[in-house]
Amino acid sequence: MKPVQSIRLPRIEFILFLSLLVAYGLATFERNFVWKNGLTLWSDVVKKSLEKAKPHYNLGRSYKDNRDYDRAIAEYKTAISLSPNFVDAHNSLGVAYYNKGLHVKAIQKYKDALKINKNCFRAYYNLGIIYLRQGLIDKAISENRKALKLRPSYAEARFNLATAFGRKGLTGQAIAEYQKTLEFSPDNADIYYNLGIAFREKKIYGQAVRMLEKALQLKPKDVEAHLELANLYLHKMKDHKKALFHYRRVLTMNPAHQDNQKIRKTITMLAISQ
Repeated sequence: MKPVQSIRLPRIEFILFLSLLVAYGLATFERNFVWKNGLTLWSDVVKKSLEKAKPHYNLGRSYKDNRDYDRAIAEYKTAISLSPNFVDAHNSLGVAYYNKGLHVKAIQKYKDALKINKNCFRAYYNLGIIYLRQGLIDKAISENRKALKLRPSYAEARFNLATAFGRKGLTGQAIAEYQKTLEFSPDNADIYYNLGIAFREKKIYGQAVRMLEKALQLKPKDVEAHLELANLYLHKMKDHKKALFHYRRVLTMNPAHQDNQKIRKTITMLAISQ
């Protein structure tokens, strides 16, 4: 391809060429400015497509990502008014309500989504989250099972199902579900942490230690994992050196830990015994 300088154009065409180039360049600059993030992009699209539901929905998601839940709610409502059977908008409106602590409204929107599409697995999962938070364990188990029936690889729903089993005292079932969750989310530190707690409850201390050590490999600054390991090493594994290491890590990362006085006394005792 010849360099631009070698292209000769008649004067009028050359001026037109430059005009188009300048205009295109300005348009590109403006578009790049508008597209610098989802919020500015979808705000721009909404201005040009006021009667279309999807841009309002996407703008709502952008507000949600910025934790501006009131504006997100307004955009989701607009999307639903334009398209009453917009399942994702109903579900996302429920999520926004949940994030504002409006659980009754959230539950209603999830149920509205399921009336439109009984296969909306995210709505079942979201119901499970609320029921788990409300202490309605059996309902939480039921909703997460429905989500998993539709989407067996849904790691978040399986994690919540395992957590619900643990809350109900069904530790063996909790362990089984957490282990299945690792098949779909192998680098999730919280799964290993919860497995560590579950194995501790089952008094399988060696496995509890291994799970908590793995959690710390993935999330080295997890204060509570360090504390759990410190207690296990001190009281169950009788490894005072490792216990001392983890207690010190707790106070290094969080000097104002709620158990700091007790931890300091334990560190002093262990240091003297070394």
